[in-house]
Order: sequence, then C-alpha cells, then structure tokens
Amino acid sequence: MRRVSPTLYPPKENSPFLLILPAFTFLLSLYLGPRNNPSFLLPYLSIPAGAVVLFFVLLEQKNKKEQRLNSEIEDLQGRINILYDQLQIEETKNKALHLKLKKYDNLALLTEKFNQNLSLDDALKLLAEECFQLLGQQKSTCLIYLSDSYSELSLAGSYGPAADDSVIKDKKGDIFSQWALAHTQPLLVEDTSSDFRFDKHTVKKTSERKISSLISSCLISQNRPLGILRLDSPEKKLWTLEDLRLLSTIADIASIAIDNAKCYQNIKELAIKDSLTGLYTHTHILERLDEELKRCLASENSLSVLMLDIDFFKKYNDRYGHLAGDIVLKNLSFWLKDALKGQDAIIGRFGGEEFLLILPAASKQEAFSLAENTRAFIQAKTINLRRNKTGVTVSIGAAGFPQDADSAGDLINKADTALYEAKRLGRNRVCLF
Repeated sequence: MRRVSPTLYPPKENSPFLLILPAFTFLLSLYLGPRNNPSFLLPYLSIPAGAVVLFFVLLEQKNKKEQRLNSEIEDLQGRINILYDQLQIEETKNKALHLKLKKYDNLALLTEKFNQNLSLDDALKLLAEECFQLLGQQKSTCLIYLSDSYSELSLAGSYGPAADDSVIKDKKGDIFSQWALAHTQPLLVEDTSSDFRFDKHTVKKTSERKISSLISSCLISQNRPLGILRLDSPEKKLWTLEDLRLLSTIADIASIAIDNAKCYQNIKELAIKDSLTGLYTHTHILERLDEELKRCLASENSLSVLMLDIDFFKKYNDRYGHLAGDIVLKNLSFWLKDALKGQDAIIGRFGGEEFLLILPAASKQEAFSLAENTRAFIQAKTINLRRNKTGVTVSIGAAGFPQDADSAGDLINKADTALYEAKRLGRNRVCLF
C-alpha cells in the first residue's frame, strides 16, 4: 500500500453568456418596441432564451456537484493517508516485536542448552559461541574471564575471528575487564580513545590488541562476582544500549549455569577424590588404571605403576595421636604433587598409608628413576608434630606393563611385591619387580 496523493479538480466558472443574453434581449426590445411594435417576436425570443438559461442553471448545478464530490474525494484521500501512516507505525512496531520475540526464543533455547550441559568447560564453550552468534559482529571477539577468590581474572573462554591464544595475550584481563569487575555493572564503550572513564594513554599501554569499542557485563551469582562476559572489536560504535541489555540478560542466564557447573564439578570431585588428601580415591584410581591400560594396548606403549607406603606410620599415631597421622598423610599428598610436578603422573590413595602412582608411557627404568627422586624429595622434608620437628620416609615398589603383568590386578600385585621387598631390605628405598 502506498500513500495517496490528492487530485484537485478546479471549479468551473459561469459562462458570460448567462449574463449577456438577458441584456441583449432587453436592448432588442427597447429598439423594436416603440417603432415597429415587435411584440409578435417576444414569444419566439423567449423560448430559446429560456432554454439557454435552463441549460446554464443545470450546468451550474453540475459544477457545484463536482465541487462537492471533489471535496469528498479530498477528505477520503486524507483519511487514507492517515490510515497509511498508522499502518506504517504498526508495521514498525510489529517488526520490533518480532525481533524481541526472536531474541527471547534464542534466550530460551540458550537456557535449555545450558541445562543439558553440566560440565564447566562445555558451559563456557557454549556461552562464548552463542553470545557471539547473538551479538557478535565482523572482526569482533567474545571473551569470558572467570574470577577467583582473590578477584583475579583469568581467561576461561573465547570465540571469534581473533579468538586465538597467541593473539589474546591479556589472559588476566585488561583495564576494561578490571573496571567491569570492580564496579559489577554493565559497560558500553563506543570509542576507547575518547571514553572519559579510561585514560587513552593507559588504554594503549595495557591493551595487546586493537580495541575501539566493547560491551561487557559482570557474571554474578548470589551477590558473588564470577567473572566477566565481553565482546570487543577494532571498529568504533559497533554496539548500542539495546545490545548491552541483551548481553546483560545473557550474563544473568550464564551466571546460573556456571554456578551450577561449578557445584556439579565440586560434587563430582568429592565422589572421586579423598576428602583428607585431595588425591583420587581407591575406586577411581583403579578405574583410571584400566583406562590407561586400554590406551597402552591400543598404542602399543609401555606403562609403569608405583606402590608407595609410609615407613613406620603407626609410630606417628602412637606417639603423637591419630590427628598427627592425618597431618602426615595430608603433607605427603602435597609433597607427592610437588615432586611429580610437570610429570605425566596420576596419584591416588590406595588405602590407609599406601598410595598408587600411575606413570603412563613410562618404562620400568624411567619409573625407577622417578621413584628414587620422589623418595629423596620426601626424605628431605620435615614437619612439626606437637612442636617436635620430625621427618618422613617412604618405601616404593615398581612394576611395568606389559613385561611384568597383563592385567591391572596382576600389575598392582607385582608392584606390591616389590614394595614388600623394599621394606624387607630396610625401608626408605625403591625396588623393581
């Protein structure tokens, strides 16, 4: 439908003959009447004169009718134009409403996807991708920073053309992310070089990438800041306040999902980790051993295990109490992690004061060398028990797959046999099966 342009019909003027004819008839009667008595002509003159007068009277009525119709047409055209303008307004409203409904549908779908993913890594990956799809522009990047208990940010997820670890060097967050976390409120920067909240010289120094505009929102759960959700771009004025509102809504949904994923991760760790030492439980370490053996069979690699036992552990309980035994176990778990830092090692508490260490892709000789270094590392440590400084020593037995055993149970038995041999020889040593 298009707007109607008014068509105007100019009114027709009365013919001058309507005035000339009566005057002509009057003059003719004056000229002929006194001298020739032309009264016999009057009937003949009055007939055409009356017809002419009637014709022009009808013509005048026709013109008035046309003027009235023209006025009605103009009024109708005005009403049509008003209806057209109202229709245009309603179409604009409908388009805006359609876009809002589409956004809400996308948010509902995003919530459903979050509910189907309980893993924190999966939730962060989904958030980065979906946020970029909803609000991302060409050359823009979506970043997710998570905050620790000390309010320090670390890059947890990214998506976009420039979302490469080699490109994004500000892993701890830049001045914009730090501002958003400190103020816990949404942030819209149309031009980073002229925003009054940030010094442009500081912006140039702190930013590793070219950032000209950005929107950011804080991830908050139970009044605790979890991190920052952000989109930035090298182009200026890329986002609006409406985009910032949508980002804030996404951040609210994501905060619940991230908090749930963290709770699920904590519950999962409680199920597979020992509450005292923080190491894998007996059941889980055996499951990991089965997985590693299957991987070794598929890749035809070797694998070694270490069975470790604390020497004279009973004396700590007898001399200092059972609480002292817990302190020894807890410190030993820290020492094992430190001694094997950087190594491909899986550590679990096998039971009591015994620990099982899995060394994927390690030969028996490599396992022996690593076990000896671990034993010496622990021997050099000291702890305070009831204000008494004391040391701890361990005995270690090692066995290899597939040369020593062809199953998980048999491999553990062979390592346990080597452990008892180390104890028989005087403890504080490493023995191979």
